[in-house]
This record gives sequence, structure tokens and C-alpha cells, in this order.
Amino acid sequence: MKDISLNRPLPASDDARIDEALRQLFVLALDAEILFEEKARRLLRIGCEALNLSLGIISVVTEGRYVVRYSHALEAAPAPGTAFDLSGTYCVHTLQADDVTAFHHVAKSEIRTHPCYQDFGLESYIGVPLRVNGRVHGTLNFSSSAALNRPFSDKEYDLARHFGQWISKEWEHSEAKRELDKKTTLLEAILSAMPDAVVFASPEREIISVNPATETMFGYSASNLTGRQTSALYSSLAAYQEAGEKAYNEWKSGKNEPMLVEYMHQSGRMIVGETHSIPMDAHDGSRMGYLAVIRDATQRSKLDAERDNAISTASHELKTPLTSLKGALRLLDLYAADLPSDAKQLLKTAARNSDRLEALTRAILDAGKLSSQQTNVDREDVSLTFLLNVCAIDTKQFAADNNVTVSISSLAQMDYIVHGVEAMLLQLAVNLATNAIKASPKGGQVDLGLLDGRCGFWVRDRGKGIPEKMRPVLYDRFTKASESSYRFGGGTGLGMSIVKAIVDQHHGHISFKSEIGAGTTFYVELPEVE
Repeated sequence: MKDISLNRPLPASDDARIDEALRQLFVLALDAEILFEEKARRLLRIGCEALNLSLGIISVVTEGRYVVRYSHALEAAPAPGTAFDLSGTYCVHTLQADDVTAFHHVAKSEIRTHPCYQDFGLESYIGVPLRVNGRVHGTLNFSSSAALNRPFSDKEYDLARHFGQWISKEWEHSEAKRELDKKTTLLEAILSAMPDAVVFASPEREIISVNPATETMFGYSASNLTGRQTSALYSSLAAYQEAGEKAYNEWKSGKNEPMLVEYMHQSGRMIVGETHSIPMDAHDGSRMGYLAVIRDATQRSKLDAERDNAISTASHELKTPLTSLKGALRLLDLYAADLPSDAKQLLKTAARNSDRLEALTRAILDAGKLSSQQTNVDREDVSLTFLLNVCAIDTKQFAADNNVTVSISSLAQMDYIVHGVEAMLLQLAVNLATNAIKASPKGGQVDLGLLDGRCGFWVRDRGKGIPEKMRPVLYDRFTKASESSYRFGGGTGLGMSIVKAIVDQHHGHISFKSEIGAGTTFYVELPEVE
């Protein structure tokens, strides 16, 4: 609702006041050091002087309530927080019009019975809606108990509109900064409380910031690390390059699994760190840098190495007496026909248990070799179609002996080539297929196939599924399936840890979907030869 009187040109003195107001607003807008609260108060003073009115208010309007946020007056101004019913203020007309509204002499206007005039006697008023982040947030308004001798001019309307647009944007920036400050404070608190080292680096791998745990773990102050290459934290240039290449391959394949990396303390002491790293991208897709979270795994790595060494030593020591035992049992078997039936049964039981002990010893040695980072083997290009065909042949008899069929899903001329160790990859496929056969019911079927659209293969059974409690520890060593999971056979508890170790050595990824009573499908993804 505009002023009901005809707009008239401003006298020269009023015109000069508006020009001065715009100049002051320009100076105010240029000063980035002034807080929003002070900008709001200065704007109200500038507006009162330019419009020759005694009271200026910035309000917040919510749920029918008009609340004073900032105010300025020649005499007493309503304090911030003072609230009124919106219907009792002239601003209700401003919000209804969604534009500048003004009254220069309310007593002679169509709103002379308005509650605001009846309660406060405000004769002149000009106001504009304030939009913050796309919605009406409140109003900017100026008023006086004295009537003006002329209507507000177009130039005064434009000035009020300009004031409203500027303070709305400043309010948006203030709210955004407050929210950013809140998030920054929270993030700093989280980083300070984290027991793990957190390192943020630029796209060129230059350290930008670290948390206090990084200073403790590596023995450097944050100021000594900032600006240096992340290679300063590694035990060697080779370890730095290897970690970078492995992380790049993980990101490229869409995975983000932790790596064990060798770092070095300022004193020269070796640190083994379990490292999670991810690239940090802006909303526009540009690379901001990299974030790494490092957990000190030195003691755990040492204990793992000691455990592996002890297990490996024990397994090697078992091989000689085990070979002798199996030889003796084979010799006794030559005379089995002369033995009583009970003795024959005991001989069969002993032979079967010696076979299981030999399989367990071999599995322990395999697991130890695969977990070693020093395993050096020749790699070659391997066809996954060829791999699955060989796997089906190798497991065919075992499946037939247990009334299960193994079939390969139609490959439709599709094939993937990976660079790896053929024997290891075949062991990976055979282990998965063998477990699937064990899990299958009589007359069941195990299917093998290539992944669609990404390099890898899958193995599916229709057994009882993997129990929920086993799933988080499925790839841990000596994790054995419950008796109800396999129809027969059981295992040493090392098969899936060997599977996981082979996948990791080929920089791949393994996952599964399992439904109780319906079966399990394992998915193996491997880097494809480009």
C-alpha cells in the first residue's frame, strides 16, 4: 500500500540528504571489519536523518509476532526483544504489499483507526520487507509521531527499497558466518578431542593443518609441519610413493579401505599407522586437497608379527612329525585286512584326522605368506573367464561327491583381464566355490559368473545364509562357521582370511549379500588391465 497522496519532487535540501545517505551507506558497505549489529544500528541512524523521521527499527516477524531486533531513536527507542502483535503495527501493510509502503499523515489517511495509531500516535511511516535466504524475515521501517507536510517521494521510496535490499544481504551473510563459525568451532573441538592424528593436505600434498594428536604422535609442532610436504612424516621416500599410489588406486576404484603405512617420529623411531585417507572436493568438483586419519598401530603390528612368526614356526615344526605320522598310518593300512573291525575304524579315524591336521598346517602357512608384505611373486595377465572355467573343473568332483552341481552363468562373450598371480586368484575362486558347495543343500546348485559393468566375478549358493553375528568377523583368522551354516565339512577357520588376503594383495575389494534361508552371494572386484 503506497502513500494515498500524490508523490511530489523533493526539495533540494531533502534531495541533498538522500545523496548524503547513499554516500554514507557506500562507505559503510566498504568496511568489512564492522560487525552486522553495528551496521544495522548505523543504517537506522542514516535512515532517520535522510528521511527526517525520529524512529528506526529492524524487526523479526514470526508466527504473527513483531519483535524488535535493532532500534534507533532521537529519544527513547523500544528495546531489542520488545514484541507486539503484527496486526497492531503498520508493518502488517508492508508485508501484505510485499513492497515499500508509506503514510505521511495517518490522521488524514484511510488507516487512521489502525491500532498502531490509536496506541502510539505515529503519524508518519515508511517500511520495506526484509528477505533473508529467500523468505520474509522481518521489516526495516522508519516512523515519527509528527506528520510530514508532504507525501514521501519516489526517491524516498527507492532509498527505503535500497536500504532493505542491502541490509537483507548483510543479514544473510551474518547468518551464514554465524553458522560457519558454529560448525568451525564444533569441528575444532572434535579434532582436538580425537585420539587419532588428522592431517589435511593440499592437492600438491603440502600440509595445511594438523590436530594436536598429530603433534603428539609424530613429535612435531603444528607450526613445524604446516607448509611442508607430507613426505616429512613417512619413513622413506619409497613408503611415501607407495602410499600415494595405493591411495590413488583405492579412490579410482571407488573404495576407501585403511592402509598400514610406515611413518617416522621426529626422533627417528618407526611408527606403523593405520591410515584412512580421502580426497576432499568442493561443491563444484574442484579438488581442495586430501584428508588422512592415522591411528598408531605400531604395538598392534608388532604383536601381529610376533603372533604370525610363532604360528608359522609351529606350523613348520608340525610338518616333519606329521609326515612321519601319515607314513606310519599308510604302512598300517597295508595290514588293515588283518585288523579287527574296531581297529580298522580307529585307523580310518586317525587317517582322516591326520589329513585335517595337514590341511590346517598348510592353510596356516598360506595365510602367513599372504599376510606378509614381503611376498614377492611374478604377476601376469589373467583372464577371469578362464579362471572361472578352471575353478568349475577343479571343484566339479568335490561338488558331485556331495550331490551339488557347479555351473557358470552365461558370459555372453564378456571377459575381464586382470594383472595378478594366477595361482593365488584360482585359490581365491576355489575357496569361495568350495565354501558355497559346503553350504548348499543336497541337490543344490552353485553358480559362478562375471560382474556386469565392472571387473570381477561372483559366487552364489542357495544355502542357509551367513549368521548375523558372524558377518562382522567373517574375514578374521580362525573364524569358523557354525555347524548350522555348512551342511558338511566345516573348515579350519582360515579359508576366508586367505580369500581376503589374496583380494587385498591384488588391490581388489570383496563384499557379500546374504539372506538367512535363501543363500549367499560373494562379489569380488579387481583392477582391470587398461
